[in-house]
Order: sequence, then C-alpha cells, then structure tokens
Amino acid sequence: MKKIIPTEHEECVVLSQYLNLKGIKHTHINNEMWTTSWKQKMKAKSEGVSKGVPDYFIIIKNKPLFIEMKREKGGVVSEYQKEWIEAINKCSGIKAYICKGFEAAKKIIDKYL
Repeated sequence: MKKIIPTEHEECVVLSQYLNLKGIKHTHINNEMWTTSWKQKMKAKSEGVSKGVPDYFIIIKNKPLFIEMKREKGGVVSEYQKEWIEAINKCSGIKAYICKGFEAAKKIIDKYL
C-alpha cells in the first residue's frame, strides 16, 4: 500500500493547530502570496517582502525561532531559503530550522517546551 504524503499546506495546518493547542505565540509569514496583479507584487516588494524567509516565527519561553516547513518527502529548499536559515543561525539567541513534515517540527518545538 502506497503511503500518502501530506502537502506542505496540510503539514502547516497541523503545525498551526498544534501551536494553538499549546498556547504558543506564532505567525505564518505569508511570502508566497499568489496574485496575478503586478501592482500588488510591486507593492509587496517595495514594502520589503523577501524571497526565502522561513514560514513560521515562533516564540517559546521568550526564545524566538523560525521554522521553514517542507513536505515530509519531496519538498525542496531553495537557495534563498538556505541563505535566510544560515543568516538567522548566525544571530545570537535565535535559531532557524528546516523541518520535513509536522513530526519534525513538533520534535524541535517540544525541545523548547
């Protein structure tokens, strides 16, 4: 029997539900806003929207962390995302992770709890 691999969106929904259940402050950074409007794209870019910023900003016990979510199997990390993760991890007191699926993200979050 072939295992069904959840989409990145489905993994993100479960992660957000888990964070809400635990009462953890978080936000999804919606850089992948889809629109055909060049006006909206240019407006977002002029306001500083940047490719590769991790999907989630989370605060646990006064400690910030970023999580870039990918599918459990098949998700590809872009060069922009790698650059952001590396830059964040050079900062003092903050960490960024790439997580392949909800279970990987949950393990990271649970270490902070």
